[in-house]
Amino acid sequence: MKITLSPLRLGISFIVCMLALVACGGGDSVPETDPQASLVGRFAISGGAGVAEIVAFHAESKSVFMTRDTTANPSSFQRVSLRTLNSVPLANATSTSNLESGVVTSVAANVNTTSFTAGGVQALAISGNLLAVAVQATPKTDPGLVAFYRLDAQGNATYLKRVMVGSLPDGVAFTPDGSKLVVANEGELDTNFGTTGIDPEGSISIIAITGGTPADTATTLDFTAFNTGGSRASELPTGVRISRAGASVAQDMEPEYVTVSADSSKAYVTLQENNAVAVVNLSNNTIERIFAMGYKDHGLAANAIAPSDRVTATVSALKTYSNLFGVYMPDGISSFTVGTTTYFITANEGDDRDDFLPSGQKETARVSTLTLDATAFPTGAALKADTELGRLTVFTNLGKNGSGNFEKLYALGARSFSIYNASTGSQVFDSGSELEKRAYETLPSSLLTNAQVKDRLDNKGPEPESVVVGVVRGKTLAFVGLERSSAIMVYDLSNPAAPRFVQWLQNTTTLADGDISPEGLSFVPAGQSPTGNALLLVGYEVSGTIAVWEIK
Repeated sequence: MKITLSPLRLGISFIVCMLALVACGGGDSVPETDPQASLVGRFAISGGAGVAEIVAFHAESKSVFMTRDTTANPSSFQRVSLRTLNSVPLANATSTSNLESGVVTSVAANVNTTSFTAGGVQALAISGNLLAVAVQATPKTDPGLVAFYRLDAQGNATYLKRVMVGSLPDGVAFTPDGSKLVVANEGELDTNFGTTGIDPEGSISIIAITGGTPADTATTLDFTAFNTGGSRASELPTGVRISRAGASVAQDMEPEYVTVSADSSKAYVTLQENNAVAVVNLSNNTIERIFAMGYKDHGLAANAIAPSDRVTATVSALKTYSNLFGVYMPDGISSFTVGTTTYFITANEGDDRDDFLPSGQKETARVSTLTLDATAFPTGAALKADTELGRLTVFTNLGKNGSGNFEKLYALGARSFSIYNASTGSQVFDSGSELEKRAYETLPSSLLTNAQVKDRLDNKGPEPESVVVGVVRGKTLAFVGLERSSAIMVYDLSNPAAPRFVQWLQNTTTLADGDISPEGLSFVPAGQSPTGNALLLVGYEVSGTIAVWEIK
């Protein structure tokens, strides 16, 4: 495993990182003044899928709360104590579990009625002593709800109430001032859409909080005004992807993740499958506008891509291809301010609806199965080889010309993170091929040849899924979670137009040990941390573990 540190940090830091099996570098040495992270805490007592996908921190009780949705504990959450956490890096990081297991609370037991059955917990968030848990319905296409709990100084949770929201609440965020909870209701297609034809509308719910008590009802915003013939149809940017044949704009919209500006005035909600971000004005609870994310040109050297799982994952596998584009389709999003300007940063994962669409209506295919336009792709036969673009997954409802041949190819996601001016929606930075390049430089061969990494080269690559931003010693840092690489990349955002790589965080050597597939990230500022230093809490969806990285 490659480890690169500044010279003054080699001694003890090198030993700690080797013992913890963590790559603390990632290619370039970093200035001594950069904050550095080390793994100091881990919860792995009840690991496995369905545990710890999303995490949140409660400052008063010094606890992490995590989603828990397993056969034994469906539609639940659990508290994990950080009271005994110290600043000593873990010596046996892939096997240690040094955090205290707390109570598992069944949300279903609190919210189920004759008219509602919990179908799983999707997300949670904490503001002060108020815990909000997003719960999908059974079936998932019915309206979901948010269950609210009051937390005490020991982290005990007392159920307060449930508030109905839209279909499949998938992302939740409190405003920094604690006055509102914003909920992204994905409105995903029915699992058996081919039979039922059910496609609920995506929506955004806003729940007012007064004196720490949530309102009994939510204000839910839909996208019907943007439908064809609707009062705001002309405001819908042409680049917003409305893809399912027969769907209205409102049905096709799928809100995924939420972030709120520091002044609590705006919420930014990713519309992942639509390749867009919605801006919500929280002063009057309206959808202010929708930004289209556009497309990434993989014909440019800065945007080179490794598109084949039949080629060894190395930097030399990165190539440029004319008329190949990435559809950003962001999942995670976080906002931050530099100077007087607000920005949002996105993790450009990519996604499709093929899991729910019947045969004959799938929206993706491998390039090898498509008819390429001879003018746009003069070497089309060679490009369709398995070692080139042949195995790359692309959308079949984008890029066709009048003859039905493909003159442009659009791949899922952008294998990057991007930064946008929150007022204008203009992109001020994209990481290009940086994430792939650093992954292939840093990952040991045991991981580069692992199916979870290599087999995804033809579909979303390292798969940047989540991102959070926090301030450490005056520096604004972004933490970008790479699901398939099971790593987190840290960047200094002091200059939003030119972020600087700081550190690579990883705690697995085989993708069968340690912490696998980061999903939920939560930043804890130093002033709230039990160690007195900033923390990054990470929930790993495959291993079902929590990792606590201390940053100082």
